[in-house]
Amino acid sequence: MVRTKGSTNSQKTPAKHTRAAVRPLDEFLVSTPRSMPSTTPPKMADAAAPASSQDPTAAITRLERRLESLLAGMPTKSDLAEMLTDLRGSFQHDVEEVRGEVAALSSRVTHLENTAPVQAPSTNDAAHGFSGLRRLVDDLDNRGRRANIRIRGLWEPDQPENLDEVLGRLFTAISGREIRPARDLPRAHRALRPRPQQGEPPRDVICCFSNFRLKEVIMQRVRNTRTWDFEGQQLELFNDLSAFTLAARRHLRPITQTLRHRNVPYRWGFPFSLMVRLDGVQHTIYCPKDVPDFLEALHMAPLEIPDWEREEPGGRAPRQQRQPQRRRTGGARGAANPDQ
Repeated sequence: MVRTKGSTNSQKTPAKHTRAAVRPLDEFLVSTPRSMPSTTPPKMADAAAPASSQDPTAAITRLERRLESLLAGMPTKSDLAEMLTDLRGSFQHDVEEVRGEVAALSSRVTHLENTAPVQAPSTNDAAHGFSGLRRLVDDLDNRGRRANIRIRGLWEPDQPENLDEVLGRLFTAISGREIRPARDLPRAHRALRPRPQQGEPPRDVICCFSNFRLKEVIMQRVRNTRTWDFEGQQLELFNDLSAFTLAARRHLRPITQTLRHRNVPYRWGFPFSLMVRLDGVQHTIYCPKDVPDFLEALHMAPLEIPDWEREEPGGRAPRQQRQPQRRRTGGARGAANPDQ
């Protein structure tokens, strides 16, 4: 029998099945056959089932106990009420403290506003102490001047003058005894201000005596005469007083003029005072606040007397000094004015 090519009896190895590659979209496009559950019993023994599946009551019990412990730790209604009460009390205490501080501050501000316009008693005491201090300082100043005499009206030449010689002649004529300037007048000078301009009165002369009794003798001689005639000049002699005393006497001039008009004797005291004895009673002015009582006691009309303690003592402001001019000679005058 002819064996044909197609009918071979040799058994061939079956072709190996190749698994197609899995693409990303095959899961959604290609339908796969549902795998059937295997009926072959498993060769391994089943694992032991958990106890919870066998006894669910124990798990529930443990859960209940845990919930009970959590609930026991949570605050109750009474605890919340107590906490709220404590918080409210704390806030109320803080608010009360702030309210008290604001009230105290308000009362202090009100007190300051009410007392600011009112003069404090300490200020009055300070004013009284200031008045006494001014009088004491003025008394010390006058004590340093007690041996001085102030001369007004003494002619002041243009060229340098020899005051010692002029004052020696003046005081010799007044006292009737020889006055030696080197012994009796250790100091003498013009008032410390610029030289007067033409037509103005000369500056005063202040001289200091080494002997206070000699100074008193001279003042007693000129007390009853307002001016003293000396070499054709009318001179006035005064005690050298401080600027504060002079200002106080100037302010009290309306009172002293009224006293002289009524022929009431008065005298000045040191420290500064104005004293009047009337009907055996002495009335005195020490400071400006004593003026109303003084006028009422002497039955005088009220007068407006300025407070001399509050004003700065002193006279007029010093004038500007003139520039020194060179004196022209006779030849120069003749050249300037040939007709004279």
